[in-house]
Amino acid sequence: MLSAHSPALVRAAAIALVCLLGTAACASKNDSPSSEGVDPQPTRTTTPAETITADPTPTSTGSNSGSLVRPATLTDRLLATSAVPGLNATWHWQDGQTGTAGPDPFGVCAKVDLASIGATHVVQRTYFPPVDTDDNAGEQIAEFPDVATAARAAHVLLSWHDKCTAPDQSDKNFKVGTTTAAPAGPATGTWYLASWSPTGSDEGRTEAFGIVTAGTRIAVLRIDRGTQAFHYPAGHDPMVAMVQAAAAGLS
Repeated sequence: MLSAHSPALVRAAAIALVCLLGTAACASKNDSPSSEGVDPQPTRTTTPAETITADPTPTSTGSNSGSLVRPATLTDRLLATSAVPGLNATWHWQDGQTGTAGPDPFGVCAKVDLASIGATHVVQRTYFPPVDTDDNAGEQIAEFPDVATAARAAHVLLSWHDKCTAPDQSDKNFKVGTTTAAPAGPATGTWYLASWSPTGSDEGRTEAFGIVTAGTRIAVLRIDRGTQAFHYPAGHDPMVAMVQAAAAGLS
């Protein structure tokens, strides 16, 4: 039989049932081994920036660390003044001028400038003596449109050697030595000497001339010096070292 207090008893039973279900739900959630200490949406972590590397930009380190150094322009490939071999142990060349090469032939045996035999761009640097003399040196680097054109230009330079004549018809005792290969790594290096006695001068002149070919580039080098002042054992002319240094710059 139902009493007047039956609704209150019903509500109490309902509340007890809810609490019982809630406790079971909580127990299910808290007691689950897969949910303990796990963030339902874990935060993504990023590898520290210093451990992420991209293709490095070649830079100059000034050391022998093996870093790749690539000159940015053709002018950057010209020999630095300090890299040009001196005429003796105490000889240190001084800075000359650097810029685009002009139309004048370069070297005693040259017939025309390098642009006239196919070069698309030619740069030049000169080197002055440390004392008041007529000795001087220089380098030109020429860029050609392709390897075949550069090879033909190198052939032309050697043909000038074979047909070389005195800078002035009145000069005496003009002689041109044979071409000699110089170690140049993957490049091709050649050099020779030309000597003469200028009219009206008591001192003879010698020009050491070098040619370096590497791919689409050619470097031509010259050291003009007094004949009486400098003598070198075979294979030890400063031009040999200059060819080697220039070859490294063309690579």
